[in-house]
Amino acid sequence: MEKNYRFIAISSLAISLIGILSCFYSFYRVWNGASQFNTIPEIFRILFSFSTLNLDLTNRFEHLDIWNFVFYLLLFIGSLQFIKTKGKETRFIGFVFSVIFLDAIIVLLQSTFYKFFITKWQDATSLQIFSMIIGYLALLGVLYISYRVLKLIKSEKEIDVIETENKTIVTDTGKWQRSFHWAVDLAVMSLIIIPVIISFAYWLSDSGILNGNETLQMFFRGRWSLYTIIFIFILIYYPISEILFGSSPGKFLTESRVVNSKAGSPNSSKIFLRTLCRNIPFDALSFFSKRGWHDSLSETYVVKEKRTGFKTNRSLWILPILGIYLLVMYFGKRYYTEYKANIEFNNTMSEKLNFLGSEIKNPNTNQFFVVNDVDYYGNIKNYGFKIEKIEGSKITIKRIIGESLSGSSFEQAKYLYEQQKDTAKIFVIRKYDLVNIFPNNQEELYRPVKTLEFFEPGIHYGIENVYNFNAPFLKAHISKDDNDYTNKKVTMYLHNLGASGTITNIKNQNNEIRWKTNFPLKMDDPNSSPVVIQLENYNFTEVNISKIEVLDSLNKKHYFMIKTDGLTNEISELK
Repeated sequence: MEKNYRFIAISSLAISLIGILSCFYSFYRVWNGASQFNTIPEIFRILFSFSTLNLDLTNRFEHLDIWNFVFYLLLFIGSLQFIKTKGKETRFIGFVFSVIFLDAIIVLLQSTFYKFFITKWQDATSLQIFSMIIGYLALLGVLYISYRVLKLIKSEKEIDVIETENKTIVTDTGKWQRSFHWAVDLAVMSLIIIPVIISFAYWLSDSGILNGNETLQMFFRGRWSLYTIIFIFILIYYPISEILFGSSPGKFLTESRVVNSKAGSPNSSKIFLRTLCRNIPFDALSFFSKRGWHDSLSETYVVKEKRTGFKTNRSLWILPILGIYLLVMYFGKRYYTEYKANIEFNNTMSEKLNFLGSEIKNPNTNQFFVVNDVDYYGNIKNYGFKIEKIEGSKITIKRIIGESLSGSSFEQAKYLYEQQKDTAKIFVIRKYDLVNIFPNNQEELYRPVKTLEFFEPGIHYGIENVYNFNAPFLKAHISKDDNDYTNKKVTMYLHNLGASGTITNIKNQNNEIRWKTNFPLKMDDPNSSPVVIQLENYNFTEVNISKIEVLDSLNKKHYFMIKTDGLTNEISELK
């Protein structure tokens, strides 16, 4: 017994802690903005192979591991209860290991199908093949451990009987506990089967099997395909649970088991008949009569086992905590994301406000101002103006015409100016008026209060952006030579759209990217080739922020913030 006790305690603690660690890793990545997991650190890869649960109610990435964490936490609590009672309290351990066992069987069947019919082994790297083999072996190992734990738990359990002078009475499981079994087993079945259905649907969509086959298309697009999958799953779920262990996951929680009329274990045919009878309409409601249909028709009974652990009410504290946890995980992420987005938006607007303040208050002949009309609904296409000359308090500008459909850009502004600079209409404004329309806050940035009639009388404009044509202006492009995201290497192409300059340094703000180059890096005019930099230790699943320092031809420093997300990026100038 001591050997079995140690095996159950160590297995429960090990698997629960590995699972909890895996879930924490997922939560951290998801709540920090990751949209997919292309890579897992090598130190975690083998360890996480033993985290085999794949339970979910949706296919949304942000809901990943929400339910897995619930079960691993219950297993951890159950293992502590098991140790505290010296092996007497087994309800949580039995419940979670029964779910792990059933889910491992489904995942094993699914994994085998994918490895034989879908995986393109010729395209897989040696590391990917090794990881798949390790994952497969870990799945088999967890399947064996859960089977042995459940067998050991059941071997120590006895049926609860009441002995009198005349007869021995077996304690039946009450109607409300039977309803609890139905609700728990329905929830567990949903958590196991929904990820399988979603994965199968994606495979059908990508494989092209349905193309040209109208019969299959009608079947899989109709409800009968879902009914068939559920029916097949029920034929796996209940017989495996009740033949091997005498209890489904719900029954492990109430310490109940299925028996025959002689209080022994029913044979396989009885269990299969019992399972088939579960598909009779309204069978679940039949238990509010004297005896349920799938019990009476299969001549089986559900009876209580002797309680050896805590009273049930000592575990009810878990329910409100579970409810709060699920609310936070299902709805909190959205509010947290909105909160982070609002902070990032405010920071961006603050940076833009500082930048515009510096540019507007110090006008010079290298500046191009992008304007937007305020409260004017006519057909007007004034894009902005370029400062041509400053004489005392007078500023001579050239009006540039164009449309800005999705925000202004340095490229567009420079292109329009080069096209129109010789024919553009000239206007004169006062320096004081230009400086005075600087927005004082973020609201005024989007809804200008201080405006100016730059061009036509009666049409007022605010400043949307300012570009300096005589300074470097960076644009980046990121590419990857292969689809192996375990290889954290990419190539970055830095283009200079403005005047010539020199990159003197690149500093990481929130990452450990290695920039494989030697500074300084000379960047000539827009017609020259881009600067090519190899990046290592690149994080594909999170936003990477780095600061680029550039010297212009007059040795004035310019700073650019580059934010990368996967293979996309955004560069903004800082002041």
